[in-house]
Amino acid sequence: MTFKEFFLSRMQVFFFLVTMILLASVILGSVFAPQQELRYYHLLSPVIIAALCVLPTMVTFSKKEPSLLRFLITHLIELVLIEGVVMIMIAPPEDIEKITFYIILGTVILVIYVLVELMMWFQKVQQSKKLTEQLKLLQQSEESSYR
Repeated sequence: MTFKEFFLSRMQVFFFLVTMILLASVILGSVFAPQQELRYYHLLSPVIIAALCVLPTMVTFSKKEPSLLRFLITHLIELVLIEGVVMIMIAPPEDIEKITFYIILGTVILVIYVLVELMMWFQKVQQSKKLTEQLKLLQQSEESSYR
């Protein structure tokens, strides 16, 4: 994978994260702080959080295909770094215990991370199927041209 392809995949992760963080913010906010009033600048927080969460994923760039162990280790490191970034950035509301809030937040981050990884995997599967079909068509056209 070239750096350009890797960077474009990270941009996709960024936009997936913005969407998922926004949805999680709406759900958690309506449950834990429904009386809270938001200002326009609060709408930037999912973008900022997603950008800071994509930064740790940049450490996984490699031109070589990783082994399964390396793949798992890098994704575990990514998850820990992302959890840390979000935990530092988001403060719990005053009316909830901190430990309860951070457990819920950590679980939400884990769910979002898994969903984003599944979306990226599904997209790669779709691309590989499309590429396989194109290769089959090319092979058939070359075989027919030799006859």
